[in-house]
Amino acid sequence: MITVTAFKWVPPFAAGQVRDHRVRWILSEAGWAYEIRLLDAVDQKSAEYRALQPFGQVPALEEDGRAPMFESGAIVWDIA
Repeated sequence: MITVTAFKWVPPFAAGQVRDHRVRWILSEAGWAYEIRLLDAVDQKSAEYRALQPFGQVPALEEDGRAPMFESGAIVWDIA
């Protein structure tokens, strides 16, 4: 299963502009099922998440049997 990280909340000015939307869009266009893991500020700063996404940003993509990926452009390119 594919899991994409996203923020639980973003300020109104950023709604729809957070980079996890790019990844969710390409996954939807490809017809691939995925789950969303919502992060809050504590999750974002945790050592567990920093091991997955060293900058503590979103998105990060996890897929069974593959190394995790981060950076929306790299993820979209990989899916395409």
